[in-house]
Amino acid sequence: MILRTLSLLRSLQGASQTADQARGTVQQASDYRWLRHELRHGVLTRSDARLADGTPAVAITLAYPATTSRMAGGSWPASPDARERCHVAGQHACRAAGAPAYRTLESLSRGLAEGGIAVLRDAARFQYLLDRDALGLSWCRPEGLPAALSARLIEPGADTGWLLLELRVPETTPPQRLSGAWLDTCLDRYRRILPRQN
Repeated sequence: MILRTLSLLRSLQGASQTADQARGTVQQASDYRWLRHELRHGVLTRSDARLADGTPAVAITLAYPATTSRMAGGSWPASPDARERCHVAGQHACRAAGAPAYRTLESLSRGLAEGGIAVLRDAARFQYLLDRDALGLSWCRPEGLPAALSARLIEPGADTGWLLLELRVPETTPPQRLSGAWLDTCLDRYRRILPRQN
């Protein structure tokens, strides 16, 4: 099974691919698909943000109750003041917010079965976000939750605080509605790897 999986990735990428690299690729694609699905629960919090390379961007924030299981993934300080100063970046931010981990050989094969090209495309989109420090997670007190975000929450309030996941997307015009298709279009336009879509 793993040999067939590696062979498929080699043929798609035109380069040698180890089992760990293949797992990492599928994990990135999985993280991106999770983020893409979660986007509809977020709110636009800044229209004047920038990526690490200076690209103009909009910032979208998603909120998750700071449950014991979510907080167990990191070494958060006990003091609320110190906790508010902490920041988790990149892939770790998604994991702390609740993105599932797919690191077994079975899930690797399942990921490739869903479409090898789609896996590589989604992994490349996620890598673009990582390279430009576009993902960050912070903690806030219950009373610190932005009002616009509070109105959109699908989960009840959390007296343990909230984890805020911020995603900066390379775009200058805020969308009327947040969607995964909009995220795909923005990233593909700015990555300059995939053809521009008219």
